[in-house]
Amino acid sequence: MARSKLLMTLLVLVGVCTLAGTSFAKPAPCGFKGNYSFFFWDPDANISGVGFFAVSLNAATGCRSGVVLPGGIIDCNFGDGTIFEDYIEDGTVALEEDGEGTMEIETNSTPGICGTGKEALELDISVVLGGKTVLFNSNGVEKAVSGTIPQAGYNYTITGRAEKCYAAPISGCYDMRFWEPVDSTVGDCTICVNGAGLVTGGQCQCNVGGIGGGTEYLSEIVGGAYTPGEDCESSTGYLWFVVSSEEFCGDESYLALDFAVAESGKEIMGACDSDEYILGDTDKYNAGYDINCAFEGWLP
Repeated sequence: MARSKLLMTLLVLVGVCTLAGTSFAKPAPCGFKGNYSFFFWDPDANISGVGFFAVSLNAATGCRSGVVLPGGIIDCNFGDGTIFEDYIEDGTVALEEDGEGTMEIETNSTPGICGTGKEALELDISVVLGGKTVLFNSNGVEKAVSGTIPQAGYNYTITGRAEKCYAAPISGCYDMRFWEPVDSTVGDCTICVNGAGLVTGGQCQCNVGGIGGGTEYLSEIVGGAYTPGEDCESSTGYLWFVVSSEEFCGDESYLALDFAVAESGKEIMGACDSDEYILGDTDKYNAGYDINCAFEGWLP
């Protein structure tokens, strides 16, 4: 019996020592590189947006630091129809071993990012799934880069997600969810497109309401068109469609979307375009002018 107890004690000690020598840290996030499509929204200020960024990490630092490459874009839509477009020129990345860290983005425009007059945006990020996905939200400090550059995250609280960018044509039926938190609008759509740039069909179900009850709308998509982004460093895509039956979320018969594509064409993400009209056609009022949504969708 004494020998058995001694043996059990030795086994426990060996197990504890083995466990103590085991590292639970995630591997260095060296998969976080290349071009990423992203979308974002502000749950309070009625802002939504879409864009691209590109990063390159330094292998000599164990992929703990890197830069944001020039050529990306940030499209920012407000619920009052105001649109801002900024091109990314520079930035930095700093990561911990577990993929948590910060990414600072710098642009150059007079209005500034989302019209703030500020040309920098500092994000708190989480790099997950081996660098395939990046979760982010704005950092609320007044100045980025250790307190030297005024940053837009001080003005607006945005949150979003980025995925590996895809720039080729798309085709198929995307199952999409969308939301606009300010006016308590949520819903889901099936949007079918072909490789020729046409929207061929689908439907949208929308719930407009909130505390105290809501109203359901069901609309059939009967046509439309899309233009994909030129590539992963220059622009986002534009898609519009027209519905029959009930108007989209009870607002208008047309809806325009700014979108980006990710995951080898399997994912679409973006924001409602807040122009008042579809493609400048003053006969086609855009529901996105009033319903400033963010959305994400996938091929089944």
